[in-house]
Amino acid sequence: MVTTFMDQEQKKLKKKFHTLLGKCGIGQDGKEAILESYGVQSSRELSAKELLDICDKLTLQAYPELARQDKLRKRVIAVIFKYYDALGRAVDMDYVKGTACRAAGHERFNDIPGERLNNLYYAFRDKIKDIRAVGRITVEDLPEYIGLN
Repeated sequence: MVTTFMDQEQKKLKKKFHTLLGKCGIGQDGKEAILESYGVQSSRELSAKELLDICDKLTLQAYPELARQDKLRKRVIAVIFKYYDALGRAVDMDYVKGTACRAAGHERFNDIPGERLNNLYYAFRDKIKDIRAVGRITVEDLPEYIGLN
């Protein structure tokens, strides 16, 4: 019997699913509850997408530090998007991640350590406050300059 790439991936995901169940300390009852929430009785009945979704959730549960890092990364991405929005520039995800990498001095976004992500978040947040404050001051002083012309 010939197995396709997707069959091989699904087999790996099933193995990962069962490994993560053990890592999380989830017994048979917990496993059955997870499967029931997807409307199946066996992990063999789950699609690759469903298995991937379950494995992602179990990974975050098994490794809480990964969940913390993930949350920090999302905060940094959001604040950099807001920073560029305050500047009036439309940017995409790659540009935002590139900005974070340059600011942190790292080649890859996922290599930026948690403490540095926190520093970046507060630095960009402060920059946004500065941009908004300067904008308010400029608008308040504008009538005075119009009268000088």
